[in-house]
Amino acid sequence: MALRLIAVAAVLLLGSTACSFGSHSSTAAAIGDSCVVGSWILTEQTNPSGYTYAGVPVAVSGMAGAKLSLTAAGEEKETFDGSAPLVGTLANGLRLAITIRGAVIYQIHAASGKYQETGEVVQLPTTATVGGAPVPDYHSSYSPSSGSYTCAAGRLTITTESGNQTDVWSNG
Repeated sequence: MALRLIAVAAVLLLGSTACSFGSHSSTAAAIGDSCVVGSWILTEQTNPSGYTYAGVPVAVSGMAGAKLSLTAAGEEKETFDGSAPLVGTLANGLRLAITIRGAVIYQIHAASGKYQETGEVVQLPTTATVGGAPVPDYHSSYSPSSGSYTCAAGRLTITTESGNQTDVWSNG
């Protein structure tokens, strides 16, 4: 009986050594999906109800030219300086234009078509006009979000979980 236990112990010991012998440690990128890694330029953001004027949601689109950088380490930086305004039309036919500046920095993980950002809410320098007239004290902020994405052929499309915002990016 003692000999059988020693033989079993030897097999277990050698088996575990053989399994780890020569194995290579590979760490997956913190971001998850390497397709999203790189520099991106916003083609268009669409947002049917995330912005308001006088307490009423307004569908807006635009912001072309914003820049997004995603690293393999999961670092995300989105910069709005120099981007076009978000533009929408109020019920009375007047044009609402929202210009956002500044940047947000988050951590992001993206895998299997889903993403999750972590970080703090960021208040961004924002100006707005209605019919060309300045809107006093218009504010905007960005919060970390989650949702879905598709990435292929130099195009990255990100949609928030609520479906309220979709960003279409191209390789930059």
